[in-house]
Amino acid sequence: EKIYLNPENRINYIFNSSIKGIEESDLILLVGTNPRTEATILNARIKKAYSKNKVEIFSIGDPGDLTYPYNIIGSDTQALKDIFEAKNKISEKFKNSKKPIVIIGESALKNEPGMYVLEGLKKFLFQNNHINNDWNALNILNRDASRVGAIDLGLYTLSKTNNFPVLNKLNENKFKLLYLLGADELNFDKKDEFIIYQGSHGDKGAEIADIILPGAAYTEKNGLFINLEGSLQRAYKASYPPGDAREDWTIIKELADRMNKPLEYNNIQQLRESIYKEIKSKAVEPAKISKKIDFKEGNISIKTIDYYYTNPIARSSKVMSECRQISKRFLSTGIEKAS
Repeated sequence: EKIYLNPENRINYIFNSSIKGIEESDLILLVGTNPRTEATILNARIKKAYSKNKVEIFSIGDPGDLTYPYNIIGSDTQALKDIFEAKNKISEKFKNSKKPIVIIGESALKNEPGMYVLEGLKKFLFQNNHINNDWNALNILNRDASRVGAIDLGLYTLSKTNNFPVLNKLNENKFKLLYLLGADELNFDKKDEFIIYQGSHGDKGAEIADIILPGAAYTEKNGLFINLEGSLQRAYKASYPPGDAREDWTIIKELADRMNKPLEYNNIQQLRESIYKEIKSKAVEPAKISKKIDFKEGNISIKTIDYYYTNPIARSSKVMSECRQISKRFLSTGIEKAS
């Protein structure tokens, strides 16, 4: 599956209304997303907005129990087309709304229909003055915590055509050497590839590796993170990396030195300054109405998440494993109601 995000403008892949802005909204439309499992803190904000302001919430796609009431208005791109053409009951609500919020999940951005969803909604909101200098109703809910920062740094590239030549070559076993930098979600059949894995946990990437370079976990190093709304945040280590593990940047720097390809920084301060400079240059530009996007028929079914096993650190946690088993027992009896 290919996800359409269009990284040419930051407006296309961040949470533009801000998480705090949810509490100011007077209309919320969820499109192909289950914020309860994809972003629990954000879901709590939506619940607070409902409890405090009785904001109306609509959904395209069925997310299940979100802990607050909402109305399902469709399960495919036709529902969006009806909104754009004023054939849906919430079209008028959008026009009368002062601060609506549209939250688009990755399940709605798959393949060609995904282009219609994003570009169509952006055009609709722009035409109804819901994307302006004071308010931007367009929001992307990325499932992976690192997605926004990766796109900002050019490490996660998505073209308009969503062509993935690297992954295609990987599936066809055309590489002789693979360097997996904390990459534990790749699914391919290893043949003759020589694989180097750099990461903090012995997960899927480490299992197929020929050489493992132990890196520090996020709790074992100071770091910078980009959140859903594109804000730069700092994190501080709670402990030190064990054994031979090092912070990732030091491993990469030493490899570069040994290859006689020195990097442009010599210490953590220089590295951070280069990151600050790069992120600061990623300002959100005013939205422009894109060229006409032809209607693409497609279902908007919300892909489920194995909530307690969403990353290698969680998968190696005894506590997360126990939570997962408890959750499965609740689901099998139909009494899972925890918020």
